[in-house]
Amino acid sequence: MLRTLRNHTKVIMIIVILFFVASCFAGYGLYVRGGGEGEGMRDYPVAEIDGREVMRSALEQGAARLSEQYGAANITSADIPLIRKAVIDNMAVDAELEKEIKTRKIEAPSAEIDEAYKRMMDSYPTREEFFAYMQRSGITEKQMKDDIARQIRMQKLMESLGENVKVEDKEVTAFYDATKDFLYKQPAGIKANLATFRKQESAEAAQKAIAAGGKWDEVIEKYRADVEMATPYDHPVILTDQMLQNELAVVKDLPLNKISPVEKANDPFVFIAINRGREAERVLPFSEVSGDVRATIRNQKLQAEQQKFFEELRARADVKILDPEIFPSEKAAAPASADVTAPAAETKSADKAEPASGDAK
Repeated sequence: MLRTLRNHTKVIMIIVILFFVASCFAGYGLYVRGGGEGEGMRDYPVAEIDGREVMRSALEQGAARLSEQYGAANITSADIPLIRKAVIDNMAVDAELEKEIKTRKIEAPSAEIDEAYKRMMDSYPTREEFFAYMQRSGITEKQMKDDIARQIRMQKLMESLGENVKVEDKEVTAFYDATKDFLYKQPAGIKANLATFRKQESAEAAQKAIAAGGKWDEVIEKYRADVEMATPYDHPVILTDQMLQNELAVVKDLPLNKISPVEKANDPFVFIAINRGREAERVLPFSEVSGDVRATIRNQKLQAEQQKFFEELRARADVKILDPEIFPSEKAAAPASADVTAPAAETKSADKAEPASGDAK
């Protein structure tokens, strides 16, 4: 497990922070407060970050969450000190990120907060289920919006790191030529329009309207509030032969350009589809994918900028270890400490769950 972390975490911090930002808006249960890990042990300060104590209970909760993320079954006792170090490193970076946001005066407008909050509510089948979730989690609307505001500011900070990232035309063509036979090869399959719905009745009404001659995009827009995802009519997706199994198998047998009946998708969704014809395997031409190639190269450069930024934040962070016995020795930590980084938001949430000192936030 730790080998995976050490080998691949040059970008893990970036990925998990950005994933948290996205999942914060999608309602993935990031607001669960409560104890569990570390209960029954003697609670005491194990480290200081900017002079603020990090309690053992908060550390163990962060370590438990990180362990769950990477597969607790694969973790040995030898991994635990490294995981704890990852949590402390990430708490330190998290504190520096807060300072950077304040220095740059990055704000989260109330309209963006409200829109993100609405998206979270819309990710639940009903408002009642959303509010029941909040009640179970023991959080208020203000706490949730405060967390959303923080993530919006974090996202804007991450995006600002890409302001000076440039991609040359020659880089785009070179990357395409080197990767087109495996990255840009489209497998054989069915070209189709697909829309999934949260409510059966909305899917049935949309299906009926399209079958009667209604335009796909206009009908989908009419029922947008209940649509989970939908492809624009002019941009159908390719459903590969491997994908055309199980619930999607019905698509390959549809009459050409005819709307399907409402079909059952993965719970709790249903879907409708239009078979737009079979596509043979082909390498996508440069003219078709040049924008995607450019975006891929830019993302690679942005990740490098972000990683450099995070390493600078960690280097300048004021961290003092108070109990070295529970962390890896300097010799053991040397190859891993620069790479292994826990999710900032996850450790932040763990810290909130048991702020034993009230300061390790």
